[in-house]
Amino acid sequence: MTGKGLSSLALVLALVLALVLALVVAFAPRLVTAQATVVGVLYDSLFTNAPMKGATVVIPELSKYVSTDARGRFHFDSVPAGRYTMTFLHSSLDSLDIAAEVLPITIPASGVVTARLATPSPAGLVWLVCRAVADTFPALMLGRIRDVDDATALGDATVTVTWSELVLQDDALHRRTTQSVARVRANGSYVACGLPRLPIEVTVGALGRSSGVLGLAPGATVVRRQDFAIGRSDSSDTTFSGVVRDANAHAVPRAIVTLRGSAPMRAETDESGRFSFEHAPTGTQQVEVRKFGSWPITAEVDIPGAGRRDVELTLGHHSAAAKPGSEAATGAGDDTGFDDRRYAGVGRFLTADDVRANKVRSLSDALLRLSPLVVGGTTRRPSKAMELMMRAEGKTVGEITYSAIVKMKLGGGPCTPSYFVNGVAWSAQLPGQSQMEIERVLDVAQVRGVEVYTPSAIPPMFDRHTACGSVVLWTK
Repeated sequence: MTGKGLSSLALVLALVLALVLALVVAFAPRLVTAQATVVGVLYDSLFTNAPMKGATVVIPELSKYVSTDARGRFHFDSVPAGRYTMTFLHSSLDSLDIAAEVLPITIPASGVVTARLATPSPAGLVWLVCRAVADTFPALMLGRIRDVDDATALGDATVTVTWSELVLQDDALHRRTTQSVARVRANGSYVACGLPRLPIEVTVGALGRSSGVLGLAPGATVVRRQDFAIGRSDSSDTTFSGVVRDANAHAVPRAIVTLRGSAPMRAETDESGRFSFEHAPTGTQQVEVRKFGSWPITAEVDIPGAGRRDVELTLGHHSAAAKPGSEAATGAGDDTGFDDRRYAGVGRFLTADDVRANKVRSLSDALLRLSPLVVGGTTRRPSKAMELMMRAEGKTVGEITYSAIVKMKLGGGPCTPSYFVNGVAWSAQLPGQSQMEIERVLDVAQVRGVEVYTPSAIPPMFDRHTACGSVVLWTK
């Protein structure tokens, strides 16, 4: 081939190569972008009911990891097409051995894919973890146990939960106490299943170690998280002290501070609002502060095995002062909280003085004086089921005290409220017959206080989440 031919061939090859390079450059961005983007939000429906920040979202098959931002958002770039799974990691679940959701996800060749992840709902977690007893006792409590001094996780401990209910048996009122015990795992986590939506008492113990006795009101959901610190069970060298202030940060003198437990300790604040307990029990303890005219408070504090623990406690809002010379509805030394709630004006209340002054003759008569209660229907006699039960006990229908069946007036129509006697939920033998059963064993002359709450105003300790109100009775 002549030199001229070689030059022409070289020119052609150069042009072809330039064309190929141009095509590569032109199509390279398309090849790079021929992958999808995955965006989404992780929501915590178990503990916070808010987006979950600081979690790690994972596509295991691709070994891709990203963290959620303050709004729970996550973002994956350059995800190749295919079928994968997506899950997440977070300390709040890992420490309790709760499995996170695994979401199947299909990625197209390009575009944006939106994914939504969430923790289990409270009801869903109860069903997954406690399905054997979830229908009978709908709540669970979980958390971690640690040493109060060095914060190390403690296994080989037990969490003991105790609660009481009032039941009608043999025509008399009986208190039934139930206890549930949960073992603590080696990593310090525990799950206590089969708990009621009632006030409970909880204590944690291990060999030579224990916490205090914590009285807990029903939680806002069926899942409660409660962590505990435990210390030595014998006497300690710790001084537990502090100051009590009001909502305006002023010192509160003559407030009663109680360190609860098997052997409660009580002190009164001085003129500077200070209190002190020597040789205080160690571990997580519950402290209560009461002052007439103020909303009482309780708080959990971790008391170390030695040294001094100093805290600042703030009383709630001030409620209306008691009228001079008036008799407390629940008597002197009231520890039921009746007067605190009455002065706060949240529900509707009837005192023993009201019962006497208005010549109230029956429980239904007392309840009917407290709007928004109304008589449900026109009948003033027990149901057929109640009559049959009375006859089975050897009584005639004529011996039954007939009374109005009181129901709560709500937007959706009348409904039967939950009943509590002396702070304990009443478990009716027959559905809807709580009022009739209580009237059989409780004369109105024995009543020293009545509280009535609509659903939106029920205090947590009297809320059975039945979409109706609550009636609370206190006896002399």
